Amino acid sequence: MGEIAGELMPILQALLPGFLMMIVFYWLADAKKPGQFEHVIQALICTGLIKFLVDGVSIVALWIGQWHALGVWTENVAMAWAIAFAIVFGLGLAYFSQHDVLYKFARKVGLTSRASVGEWRYAFLRFPDRGVVLSLKDGRRLMGYPLAWPAEPEGGHFVMEYPTWVDGEELVPQVGVTYLLIANNDVQWVEFLEPQENAE
Repeated sequence: MGEIAGELMPILQALLPGFLMMIVFYWLADAKKPGQFEHVIQALICTGLIKFLVDGVSIVALWIGQWHALGVWTENVAMAWAIAFAIVFGLGLAYFSQHDVLYKFARKVGLTSRASVGEWRYAFLRFPDRGVVLSLKDGRRLMGYPLAWPAEPEGGHFVMEYPTWVDGEELVPQVGVTYLLIANNDVQWVEFLEPQENAE
């Protein structure tokens, strides 16, 4: 058992930056978590990229060290750089995913028609300042501003600010209620309203 652990530890240590990068990304991003095999492949790719960058930093550091020594380049220094790159890249990927940066560029140049998140999340992220009307399965309609919404089209809850029931042409505000929690299972469809300035 000790021999197996001794053989696995260097491998796990080498893959740590890639796994750390993916953990940071999946903690923050609204992305589906992959299976174990896919996760290992992603970690391998990320580890290779990070190793390439750390090797580049070491070359630059050694070159600068000819004139001004900042310290000794050791395995611990290399691991610290790798962990720093993993955290920064994980945060960067989560930001790009949340703000649809890379897919927006890919759509502009005609590489894809997809968004970085599913259509459900993309609709809410695309119109964050708009009110919505939730049409419930029992025929009622609720208007308000969604502060939070489910990550997927099934399950979860909407947190609606300034909830107002829509009864035909009449609006019936919820007096004394600032927020209302509605189960997504009760919602049949969602209508996005015009922005306030256009509505006026």
